[in-house]
Amino acid sequence: MKHKLSLERIGMRGSIILIMIGVILLSIGTVVQVASTQFPDRAAVCTATITGFHEAESSEIDIQSPTTLVSYQYQGVDYENVVLRQYEASWKQGDVLKIYVSVEEPTVIWTKTMRYRGAMIIFLSVPFLTIGIYKIVQFKRLKKIGDNESDTDTEEEIKYKRSSFIIPLAAGIPFTLVGLFFRAMENDSVLALVMIIMGGSAVIVGIISLINFINLKLRNK
Repeated sequence: MKHKLSLERIGMRGSIILIMIGVILLSIGTVVQVASTQFPDRAAVCTATITGFHEAESSEIDIQSPTTLVSYQYQGVDYENVVLRQYEASWKQGDVLKIYVSVEEPTVIWTKTMRYRGAMIIFLSVPFLTIGIYKIVQFKRLKKIGDNESDTDTEEEIKYKRSSFIIPLAAGIPFTLVGLFFRAMENDSVLALVMIIMGGSAVIVGIISLINFINLKLRNK
């Protein structure tokens, strides 16, 4: 088979990109999760209504993202226009959110996504790192086979191409479904969109690899 490793060479570069994405996500997730440790462990669940928004502010040394103003009732006390340091483009005035209120300081509030967003990003980095490293190892094994067997397909190549579609599909389908569920349950469109894009991209890669695998099996019949 001529140019047997051409697709694998492309896959090698893609694997390096996957690892780079994984490292970036891991770094961002770690920073975000460390920042989230400011949230207290003891909290009460409340329902809040969005009453307005604060536009983003910036200076030479600091850039602040937009914030949301909410009103809620906790232990019989009304809290009006409390700052929630989260903003989603899909939110609008009058929307109802589930929030978590600090038992010790009721004006300290957050959503579930704010507390676990860093952990979610770290979790997202794992498939990228795992798949990237795994495919590089497989590529090196396949290259050794290609150096010795230039004209024949081998069982190792079939195993490699099988993993090329199984791994992306195994990672992409759950992430896409989780993103859709996250959007529906948590009303966090930004994070959900990130998950859907990454999961959908993996699914597309998996489908393309599946087609290549089927073609290889058909040629070997």
